[in-house]
Amino acid sequence: MKSIKPRLFSLIGVALLGLIAQPVLAQAPGGVTNLTGTWSNVNPTTGGIVKITVTSDASGFKIHTYGACSPTPCDHGAVAASPFSKSVSSSVAYGLSGQYNFGFSTMLVTAKRVYEYDGGNFLEVETRTKFAAGDTRYDYTRTELFRK
Repeated sequence: MKSIKPRLFSLIGVALLGLIAQPVLAQAPGGVTNLTGTWSNVNPTTGGIVKITVTSDASGFKIHTYGACSPTPCDHGAVAASPFSKSVSSSVAYGLSGQYNFGFSTMLVTAKRVYEYDGGNFLEVETRTKFAAGDTRYDYTRTELFRK
């Protein structure tokens, strides 16, 4: 009976330590209003994304992209996105990231606010497209500028 008590106390101690030492989850920045809205590509002849809409509501933070198709833009749909701040101490979103899966390819979309162009309201969007196994096309990246 004496050997059971130390083991029992050890188990209780380990269990309590496990409850106390739970990892803290990282926080996404909450201030996303400077990213939300509809952004249009400044290049009217782009072969990539022509428009991106960024929303934030009770269902979460999302991006909705439209590709360059004719006669109307292709609707890629909306996907969940993650906002990112400019530093670990900032709660204001500066950029975002989301990923599409089209079946034949995946497209990672990352974007960040850029202020160095005319002091304007710009979003620099980078897409990285990776084709499915067996597809003979080359994976590629594209960086384009968008304005509200």
